[in-house]
Amino acid sequence: MGLNISKEYFGLKGLDEGIDFKAGFNVGVFGKYEVNHKFDIQAELLYSQQGFKNNIPLTDYGGTVFLNGYKISSHYLNIPLVLKYYTLKRLYIEAGPHVGFCLSSKIHPGDKMIEGDFKNDYNTTDFSLVGGIGADIGYGLSVNARYIHGFTDTQKLSNLNVQNRVIQISLAYDLWDF
Repeated sequence: MGLNISKEYFGLKGLDEGIDFKAGFNVGVFGKYEVNHKFDIQAELLYSQQGFKNNIPLTDYGGTVFLNGYKISSHYLNIPLVLKYYTLKRLYIEAGPHVGFCLSSKIHPGDKMIEGDFKNDYNTTDFSLVGGIGADIGYGLSVNARYIHGFTDTQKLSNLNVQNRVIQISLAYDLWDF
């Protein structure tokens, strides 16, 4: 379980400057297979809160502001598969593929004029790569920091290629390693 710091990347300098990170959390389970004393393969199933904050007012074609800042809250079921390489006895680096399934996506406007679910506007599947560092701190506990870089366009209706970016900081307990 841990902290997510996420945003969506639109690929437009002016727009991306108005997009802020949004905090959320992740929680889940994992299974690990020790290949040898240097390598582990770890599969996970995580619930993850993601999204972003937009501080740029949205206007219609006439310039009328209809949304003065908003927050997107997306909920994902993520399945990362990472190869862990132990550089020292307890320190490791990890990397691998990451697939996410969008469960819901909601808009929370700053001015409370509208609020709603727009999961149908989001693509169901998000393919990403994950990389990070971590440490087994003993008694079955480990801590890690990861970066998840999305490659799939998250929004169906956008003419942009909008992608997830997530930083995760997590604490894990291995029931079989204490």
